[in-house]
Amino acid sequence: MFFNFMRMSPSNFEDLVILVAPLIYRHPYRHDILSPREILSATLRYFATGDSMASIMYSFRIGESTVSGLIKQCCLALWEVLKDKVFFTPNKHAWLEVSGGFRNNWNMPNCMGAMNGKHIVHQAFSNSGSMYYNYKGAHSIVLLAICDAKYNFTAVDIGAPGRCSDGGVFRQCNLGKQILTNEIDFPDDAPIYSYNGLIPYYIVADEAFMLLPNVMRPYPGRSKANLPIDQAVFNYRDMGPNYHGQTAKVIREKITNHLMNEGELQFQYDKI
Repeated sequence: MFFNFMRMSPSNFEDLVILVAPLIYRHPYRHDILSPREILSATLRYFATGDSMASIMYSFRIGESTVSGLIKQCCLALWEVLKDKVFFTPNKHAWLEVSGGFRNNWNMPNCMGAMNGKHIVHQAFSNSGSMYYNYKGAHSIVLLAICDAKYNFTAVDIGAPGRCSDGGVFRQCNLGKQILTNEIDFPDDAPIYSYNGLIPYYIVADEAFMLLPNVMRPYPGRSKANLPIDQAVFNYRDMGPNYHGQTAKVIREKITNHLMNEGELQFQYDKI
């Protein structure tokens, strides 16, 4: 019952109470002040259900303006106490750990993550016009995320208008700008099994993203049924030149060769 209500075990809940209590319990001598446990309960319930503030108000018998302020306060406290304990720290050591997961679980060397975007549908904001109107015919914001080999998020960007493409969001978000300007502390280039030269570490993405030395996307034309098998494995077709294209295309060719030899998986030909 507790897990269904809070979406976590009682022991995890008590651990969180200990962490956030010093930041949200400021009047220990007043008996009418909500305890840290109650404030955290209301916040977690809001996270778990997405209910309105009015619904949370009735569930916990707290005024609507009060519960709104307490949830905001608790969110800030949770961020302060958990950001260094839970969230991914983008440095060389962390990227290498993620790469090891892709190598061991998916036989994909030098891969630092999988990137994609997701539209989060919402009611139209007042006076927003078509800013948040997406190609699916709904109003949305875009969640752009990178995950590791176990589907854990390692980087996210949330809030871009729904009219923006995944590639456009990537170019405008902090992570994308840092990748484009080579500011990310990526690991040094390393060899893969079937190629003795050095290959950059990279993030895999779909056709919505640009091809970069550190961002690998499929070859255009993946729907072509008459492609040779080695080209179909990596969805091959030649691309027109662009600023990063020539270097990135050479890297992609080398990764393709790896996937057709030492890196091939038994089921990959059944999925083409």
